[in-house]
Amino acid sequence: MLPQLDLFNKPDGRTAILLPSGFVFDLMAPDAHGMPVTDIALCLASQPRWGGAARPWYSVAEHSIMVSRLVPPPLALAGLMHDCEEFLGDWPSPVKVMLGRDYVKDRLAPVKQALRERFGFSGDSDEAVKQADLVCMATELRDLLPRAWMEWGHLPPPHPERIVPVGPERAYTLFMERFEELQHLALPPARANRRK
Repeated sequence: MLPQLDLFNKPDGRTAILLPSGFVFDLMAPDAHGMPVTDIALCLASQPRWGGAARPWYSVAEHSIMVSRLVPPPLALAGLMHDCEEFLGDWPSPVKVMLGRDYVKDRLAPVKQALRERFGFSGDSDEAVKQADLVCMATELRDLLPRAWMEWGHLPPPHPERIVPVGPERAYTLFMERFEELQHLALPPARANRRK
């Protein structure tokens, strides 16, 4: 990790996030330069999907790994990192709808762009990543959530393989292994900056 040595611009503890490595991420001026991927991996491995309703407990990191395996190989890094801004927390989709999906997306866009530039993954507009995300959601519903009288018509069929959650510690390790495996796909900073 590169040191953060701006002694004249101390981030405000009310608007900056302290990460496990000690890296400080200022939400008002997002800059992920030097942020270690271990912070993303640890936070996503600690974040439950579905607001914690999945049983057994299932993390955003596990979901991200699954997405990375369902997309075409050139998009695997984008699939792995598609929810990386959720190091801030995973809000279930109905909460985003209640607050306004576009509003939430616009507010998080600078955070996502800073992470995209740091880790070199492509934008979220790729249909293959979106489709893989929906397949994962359908599979999670089948394997991890209680049956409920709800309409899920927008979802494709689930993946044939069943999900077997591994817990936070193993999810962290698997995320890091997958990131190392895919790091060669990272875009140079200038290209990642253009791929919004």
